[in-house]
Amino acid sequence: MEQGTTLRTPTIEVIHRSAATRVAETRLQKKRVAAYCRVSTELEEQQSSLNLQMSAFQEQIDRRPDWELAGIYADKGITGTQVVNRTEFLRMMEDCDKGLIDYIITKSISRFARNTLECLSYVRRLKDMGVYVYFEKERLDTSSSTSEMLLSILAAVAQEESRNISENIKWNQRKRFAQGKPKWSAVYGYIKDGELEYVIDEERAAIVRRIFSEYSKGMSLPEISRGLAKDGIGSPWDGKVWTPTVLSKLLKNEKYCGDVLIQKSYTVDHLTHKRVKNDQAIVPSYYVRDHHKPIVDRKTFEMVQIIRSLKDRHKGATQYPYYKRIVCPICGGDMVRSRIREHGFPPVWRCSLEQDSDLCKGYYIKETYIDQGFREAYAGLNLEALKKQARSKDGEVAEAAQAALRMKKELPAVEGVEYYQLDALVEKIRFQKWDTMVIQWTFGLKSKVKIKYSKNRDIPNHEEQLETVGSSLPARVEERKEEKYSPTAFERVHVYGYDSIVAPMGEEEGETV
Repeated sequence: MEQGTTLRTPTIEVIHRSAATRVAETRLQKKRVAAYCRVSTELEEQQSSLNLQMSAFQEQIDRRPDWELAGIYADKGITGTQVVNRTEFLRMMEDCDKGLIDYIITKSISRFARNTLECLSYVRRLKDMGVYVYFEKERLDTSSSTSEMLLSILAAVAQEESRNISENIKWNQRKRFAQGKPKWSAVYGYIKDGELEYVIDEERAAIVRRIFSEYSKGMSLPEISRGLAKDGIGSPWDGKVWTPTVLSKLLKNEKYCGDVLIQKSYTVDHLTHKRVKNDQAIVPSYYVRDHHKPIVDRKTFEMVQIIRSLKDRHKGATQYPYYKRIVCPICGGDMVRSRIREHGFPPVWRCSLEQDSDLCKGYYIKETYIDQGFREAYAGLNLEALKKQARSKDGEVAEAAQAALRMKKELPAVEGVEYYQLDALVEKIRFQKWDTMVIQWTFGLKSKVKIKYSKNRDIPNHEEQLETVGSSLPARVEERKEEKYSPTAFERVHVYGYDSIVAPMGEEEGETV
């Protein structure tokens, strides 16, 4: 500091706007106020409540000269426990972020949000934007210094109230379920007519019957889809193509045979509203038979479920169409379908017990030869013998013979072997010799057909086949005597023990046709 300079005392000047200035600015700039409303269901009485809320807020804002309406945001039929599905609430938050709203009024905390964490999170986020919320029922304004603590307590109360309501609703619903009273859900082919649920819509029911019929007759899901598209029949969801996934869901829906499976899934909790498939570990399911009039008869529906299971690739090799029909000539067990490592991976049938029995290991018969034998046996069925069986005193035999006569009339020759044909006609398929297939029909008759193999390696137990599959019993090949071996006959008794399992043709039950 230079000598001779005097240090001055600092002065303080107070700067403020006058009351008149503040009033003038307020008159020039009104507060932009938005209203938020919500109802949790779309019932008529709730919609009426929503309309009342909206009109009340409109009047309240109009009465204030210093307020102007920034918008009314209303979510209809949306739960308050999750914000993610509340489109109007999210639109309001976006408008706040854009600076279009200064103040929000809402009926109560429970209308704003029933989830404590989300409620506090959004209120704090709005505060950061300079936007405050007024809850009418609680008379709580978030602009006050004590609002945070009060809001935390009241929001927690609202969340607990929501949980109690959810538990009461679940208790009432599950009590109805236990009484066999399902909750209505829309199903293609049915309509709800007042108090009457699941009333058949004949126009759509005809399409459902067509889908079930075509699938039971052996058509694949893509083939059915293409047929519906060709005829201009659109999907019930988007009016476009029936996808295989949609068709699969339709085919497994038990409602089409008149039954209802209640509580297929359940809600984990009232906050996330996450639904999970019911495995009956937490809550039971209830199956109600003959609940309503069916579109598809029960026999067709059950056959379709079997076909779906046999064609299911997720369960390993598909077992369509001969599952439980072909008998292993060595041990008497069922034969199952698999594929071999050959060009085209052709399907073959081998003993299901081969893992437990050395005798049954290492042989198979190609499906193409079984198909060929069935087609020949079907074509050779004697109509007079069938008519005789149709007059049998045994009701089951007579019914099966009548079904066979109807099938022969509708389908004189078989091109592709399908499950519905085997289900109606075939009891069992056996082999007396590897070149002779024996079909035991459901109507008490049997047929014998010769199998003509095109290659030695296709003959079951032929040495070329055994070497191909890597048989664990080299004795099968080594112990043969060339001069006595016939590739189209059974192997020797002392190696395979066939005599104790396969009865001679003349000793089996049933008349040969």
